[in-house]
Amino acid sequence: MTLEYSDLVLLGLGAVLVLATVLVAASAVRGTRLRRRIATIEQQFETLKSDVAATTGIGVRVGEKLRRLDQVTAQMGERLGQLELRGEGRPYDQAIALVRRGADADRLMANYGLSRGEADLVALVHGNRLTA
Repeated sequence: MTLEYSDLVLLGLGAVLVLATVLVAASAVRGTRLRRRIATIEQQFETLKSDVAATTGIGVRVGEKLRRLDQVTAQMGERLGQLELRGEGRPYDQAIALVRRGADADRLMANYGLSRGEADLVALVHGNRLTA
């Protein structure tokens, strides 16, 4: 059995056709895998986008809270300053009242935290004066 030229050509074309079919099938399988991988990556990307949006929202809210806390802290500082100014003379008023009742400078220092000079001055100026 001798193969003729046309038979050889047909056999060659058949082999090429089988090879082409195998390559197309392999490409289709690879294309399907790539489409699945792309779909997975796109899904992960959407998840990351929503996570970033949520994190950004949290950051904005935290920033707003910090700004409000700064305002409250500043207001509290101002209020404390006002209270300190209002109450600054209070120990002296109390010390004067105590020295008028006969307390000495040592007691003023112990009760109101006055320095020796302050206590002596309050006792001298407001203490009981003996008249001659």
